[in-house]
Amino acid sequence: AGAQTPMTVKQFDAIVVGASFAGLGVARQLQGEVLILDRNEIGAVQTSACGTPLWVPESLGVRTSVLQIHDRLTVRTPQSSVTYDLSEVPFCTFDYKAFCLGLLAQCRARFLRATVTGIEEGSVVTSEGRFRAPIIVDASGWRGTLVNGRRPAASRRGYSFGLETRARLTDEGLSFWLDKRLIRRGLGWVFPVGGASLIGLGSYSGASKLKPALDRFLSEVGAEATTYHGTYFPNRLLRPRVARLFAVGDAAGQCMPFTAEGIRPALYFGGECGKLVQEVIAGRLSLGEALDRYRRHVEGYRRAYRVLWLAQLFAAHAPTRWFAAFTRLAARDPLLPRWWPRYGWFGRFEAAAVPAP
Repeated sequence: AGAQTPMTVKQFDAIVVGASFAGLGVARQLQGEVLILDRNEIGAVQTSACGTPLWVPESLGVRTSVLQIHDRLTVRTPQSSVTYDLSEVPFCTFDYKAFCLGLLAQCRARFLRATVTGIEEGSVVTSEGRFRAPIIVDASGWRGTLVNGRRPAASRRGYSFGLETRARLTDEGLSFWLDKRLIRRGLGWVFPVGGASLIGLGSYSGASKLKPALDRFLSEVGAEATTYHGTYFPNRLLRPRVARLFAVGDAAGQCMPFTAEGIRPALYFGGECGKLVQEVIAGRLSLGEALDRYRRHVEGYRRAYRVLWLAQLFAAHAPTRWFAAFTRLAARDPLLPRWWPRYGWFGRFEAAAVPAP
């Protein structure tokens, strides 16, 4: 895509800011003149452990991005470990770049690498010029470039922080670690990805100086770090619309509390947002009606998010032995067959197909 001069204002039917899970989830639903903006190339900057139920890449038509399938999850504490049978809804880890490029191939939109700095006089202002559209979706992540006005959102309450590295570890299995000696209000994880593992720590309280603790964790599991990557992420729902803007993914706080799973909600709410945006483009809904419907749809999940937030509060503050007892109870019949499929199928996409041209 050619660069636009600073005075150029090109018109589109819709503009999507952000080209990761949420933005691509929106864009794959859209027809017409659509522009996707991101400061990075598609799939270039991974900030996620890239784990999700197997049905997600299968439903989206990006099954080839899957690196490893997991039908067991082990939760470890200093005193014990509990293994969950996930076979009813298997989990998987996947290649971020392949996943995103697979979704982009399903989009009819134009992608432009550009840094978005804000909105002025109805135009999205970027490092490559100004672009105008009646419909604008902010899927730019926890900073919420447009909906938050580029303010440092992570300084507010309600944000967690995760730090992760890729290591040559293949025999640990899919695991979560609850050990207050490593991290007081958070957890550790090991996500195998084929011939290696993504190993990290997450702080529910937003503590960001996690490298010493992560190095100790790596030493305990017998692994060595390569490169580190970390980011903040919201742990409670924010506003799904701000004025006449849609907010999707981390920009709307759609990452689930407790489990810190953000991929599936970003794709699900992104898809639902995209369907409404397409109705506006087709002239079947007004922008105001679509914004209201999207807000009501997201708000319908606020109770479920509240339950997960309370579980997060318990995990962060309860003595480890209490939480260990809770994990043992949750792994048994009849509880596991009740809660895991319900959680695992959350956001199930009705079909892999995108709208016909």
